[in-house]
Amino acid sequence: MPVRLKCLAPRPMAFVRVICLPYAGGGASVFQSWAAAVPKSIELYALQLPGREDRLAEPLLTGWAAMMIEAKAALDSLPRLPIALFGYSLGAVIALDLARWLTATKPGMLQHVFCAARPWPGAATSERQGLHALSDAALLEALDRQYGSLSTSLSHPEIRELALPILRADLALLESYRWQPSARLTCPMTVYGGRHDPVTPPASLDAWRAEFAGAFDTVLFEGSHFFLETQRTALIADLVQRLRR
Repeated sequence: MPVRLKCLAPRPMAFVRVICLPYAGGGASVFQSWAAAVPKSIELYALQLPGREDRLAEPLLTGWAAMMIEAKAALDSLPRLPIALFGYSLGAVIALDLARWLTATKPGMLQHVFCAARPWPGAATSERQGLHALSDAALLEALDRQYGSLSTSLSHPEIRELALPILRADLALLESYRWQPSARLTCPMTVYGGRHDPVTPPASLDAWRAEFAGAFDTVLFEGSHFFLETQRTALIADLVQRLRR
């Protein structure tokens, strides 16, 4: 099934289109609340992989290469407009691959890359491999150790029944990713992190600089891995301010 980009905030007079790329297990609805928070000068889209939310009946994707082919095709089908990418956790890795592709195929179109809650993919990671293949109980225990608060949202059996297959597929997707060296990108980059994120400690953020030759900045927010939720207003405000420069 094809990857889709869901328009959350159509803006006929927008000067830039922000493509939001969610964390593992997430869908476009993660960014639905952003629609009312961004100005009319920004058009907002979010990645909607199959198998979740309004695509629940469709088969899940577990292979990185196939997913990226579809994501690029979805991006290529949109009307031409300058683009900024915002990727969160798993989405940050997708953002890097899309940024490389946009730079190579659509020179000048990529305005800014925002990555959050993810170490640079070219660095060694302490994340456990094979998470997607664990039993439900072992997976929830591993997630609790690794991410802290993720498993609390999966405590209800009905939610867990729907969410775990999606999360497993996204973890398999991430595990199938292989970072490759490439020319450094020249667009601006901002990396966001949580001060108490056990997966992406603040000291790891600066490593993203290896990918970018342009303006580079890191911003820390209070919170752990999911500061996207607890610091949403401040995060959006910072992103919008940087796109106005």
